[in-house]
Parts: sequence; structure tokens; C-alpha cells
Amino acid sequence: MDQMVAHHRQRLTLARIPGNPRSYLAMSFIAPIGLFAIGWLQSPVLAISAGIAGLLVPRVYLAWLVHAQSRRSESEAPRLLQSLLSGLSAGGTYLDALRQARLSCTDPWIREDLDLVIQRFMLDAPLQESLQEVGARATTRNLALIWETLRICADAHLPTRAARNLLLELSAAIQFNVQLANEVSARSSGQRMQIWLLAVIVPGMYLYLRLMSPQLLSVLDETALGRFVLFPLAVGLELAGIALSLRIARFEA
Repeated sequence: MDQMVAHHRQRLTLARIPGNPRSYLAMSFIAPIGLFAIGWLQSPVLAISAGIAGLLVPRVYLAWLVHAQSRRSESEAPRLLQSLLSGLSAGGTYLDALRQARLSCTDPWIREDLDLVIQRFMLDAPLQESLQEVGARATTRNLALIWETLRICADAHLPTRAARNLLLELSAAIQFNVQLANEVSARSSGQRMQIWLLAVIVPGMYLYLRLMSPQLLSVLDETALGRFVLFPLAVGLELAGIALSLRIARFEA
């Protein structure tokens, strides 16, 4: 039980959602049971489908939220690095560089991390510990590299000039990662477009037949096998096919 609570606490922390992990854990069990009971009033197949949906939807939503925001934060990483370099190049301290990065940053998650680091630093908390905490929440490569490099510099008490040199060397690696990610995304965009096109064709054919020749779909409309087994199975296979195809087409550079 404690392991499940810790796992859900970690997921909520990554998604930056304030809440009680025990309440979320309870809802993740109550929702599938409630939807299963409601679906049972119609048919067993619908009950099973509703229960699975209640079990998966909250988890899929959290995963999507973390992935979408991580992508936005990752695109902000080069600007964050340049702001830090600018602050350190002007002869400022680590605090000055962090403040300048906070002023120029537009991503809400990175601003939140910078606020945390700056506030704790003002309260005489070790800078490396705060950087390690925010670095643990980074789920993308470039942002994690920036936080880890800053943590190493603060932990080793390096002068700002030496920290600037390390970040300058890191800038080349991050630029290469960004270019590689853009190239991979451009090459896989056509494949993703084909996936969505094929995903639209099947429901489109169903609607076309429904409008033009309803008698061809009489098996789905008039029999229990069609309404409770074939149609839900077709919908499930369609959604599973889309999810698996997008997962195969998604490359992380």
C-alpha cells in the first residue's frame, strides 16, 4: 500500500498537480468499479469497457500531461542555458544568473523550479540540494543536463568563470540534441500523418455505409452479438491501433 501511495505521489509531483496521493489512489479504484456497475445495467461488454476506461483514463491523462509539458519545457532549455551564460558572463554570482534566467523564462514549470531554487538559496539552503531536487523532476534530456551541470558546479564550489566554461561546452551538446530532435520530428511527421489518415478512413467508411446502406449494418444494429460484442470490439481495436501506431512512430532523440 505504501509503495502504491509513493508511486502516485511521484506521478502527481511530475505532473505538478497539488493533491493528496491517497485520495487519488482511492479514486483510481472507485472510478472503475462505479463505471463497471453503471455499464452492467446495459450489458456485460459495456461494463468491462467502462471499467477498463475508468482504470486507464486517469493514468493516460497524467502521462499525457507530463509528456506535453515536458516537451514545452525542453524547447525552453536552450533559452534557459543562454540566460544562465549571460548572467555568469557579466561577472554575476550564481544567484544573479538564476534571477536573470527567471526574468527571461516563459515556461511555467521552469519558472516554478527557478523560484524554488532562488527562494531556498535566499534562506541559506545549500544550492546543490535545491538543484538536485528540481533536476529529479526533469523528464527530458537537455533540461536535466542543465540542472545537473549547475548542481555539480555548486557542489564543487566552482568559481562562476569555471561554471560559465562548463555551461558553454554544454551549449554545443544541447544545440546538437535540439537539431537532432527537429530532424527526427520532421522525418516522422509524414508517418504520423499517415497514421491519422488511416485512423479516419475506418470510421469514415462506417458512417458512409450507415448513411447510404443501413441494411448492410443490420447485424450490428439488430443482434446482441453486433451491439454488445462486434461494435465495442471494433472501437477497441481502432483505439488500440492508433495508440500503438503513434507509439511506434514516436522517436525520442
